[in-house]
Amino acid sequence: MPDSSEIARLFDRRPRNWGSPADPVAWNAVRDKVCAQVPPETATEFVTLLRREIVQVTGVDVDDADALSEASVLVEGRSEAVDLPTWRTVVLPLLTARARQLYGELPTERP
Repeated sequence: MPDSSEIARLFDRRPRNWGSPADPVAWNAVRDKVCAQVPPETATEFVTLLRREIVQVTGVDVDDADALSEASVLVEGRSEAVDLPTWRTVVLPLLTARARQLYGELPTERP
């Protein structure tokens, strides 16, 4: 089972492009909340924890097809909407794949 520092490293490399100024702020908040928990024993448990913390940070389930960009976080004192398509198509798949590699469910890419 990975330790807390290995879980934190999943968040080290950020996506190159964000859909909203709120996205990197939400990324940091989700990272902090995930890293404050006991490390999950499996990649599946990590993804469950990740999804739960995204809901806590943004106020919306990014898997909810009816959800719009109403999920928001505070950016420089004002409420900004996160870009749900970015979280659905970039952030969740990226962190899920990294977790699966960390937990040995996917081969680790080597340069």
